[in-house]
Amino acid sequence: MATGHVSRVAVALAALCAAVMLSSAASADDGDEVRRKGRCTHSSEIELRLRADDGAIRFDVRVDAGRRGRWNVIVLHERRIAFRGVLRPAGSSDDVRLRRSVADWFGRDAVTVRAMGPRSETCAVSAAI
Repeated sequence: MATGHVSRVAVALAALCAAVMLSSAASADDGDEVRRKGRCTHSSEIELRLRADDGAIRFDVRVDAGRRGRWNVIVLHERRIAFRGVLRPAGSSDDVRLRRSVADWFGRDAVTVRAMGPRSETCAVSAAI
């Protein structure tokens, strides 16, 4: 029985070491960048850009809306609310943009964006870095 316990501990330790090595290799590169396009229920388009830089993750959200109007936007970082607010297009453009940064936690960080706009249009996009 002691031999079975030792082998399980050895396997668990090897898996933990492999996970630590892989996550540190993935986050060791400063300047990592990820871009994702999401889905919208009507004709709008949503894009999320994540950039890891000096212990922070900068996220840029752009909604290319077909019409002007206000958008309710929620940004989740690791299932916690990083931003919740109402955005409106600036100037004569129909685009809505949001730029913020959040702390870069150990390992892969997931960011999810959901935007609700005019005519009950809903857009969503997710990415991990």
